[in-house]
Amino acid sequence: MKFPYIKHSGRFLPIIPVEFKGRGEWLEFEAYVDSGAGYSVFHSDVAETLGIKIENGKEDHVIVGDGNKLMVFIHKIRIQLADVDFEATIGFSKGLGIGFNVLGQKDIFDKFRICFDKSEKIVEFNQKC
Repeated sequence: MKFPYIKHSGRFLPIIPVEFKGRGEWLEFEAYVDSGAGYSVFHSDVAETLGIKIENGKEDHVIVGDGNKLMVFIHKIRIQLADVDFEATIGFSKGLGIGFNVLGQKDIFDKFRICFDKSEKIVEFNQKC
């Protein structure tokens, strides 16, 4: 499935829709596809919308782009991405301050072949066999 890049702060970025199962329904959020991120990390507001108490997750720390550590709470939740429904490891953080959620490698890049086409401003997700 192909997703067009979205203009964010004057730049086109691979920001795509992703759905999470929460409160008995599918809710859509946007996330920046980041091949350098080990985990997917979403702001704590997303967890609140889904009815998830982030502190009930496993506490962990991830290293962000500037080398600092970010505290996250890891949860396994149902996700829909590129028309595929599966369980994924998602971190939630109150300290995520980059302006968008991040879709990282764990459980996502294992399930899909992902192609970034910067010149066409498209990111493509194809489910692995």
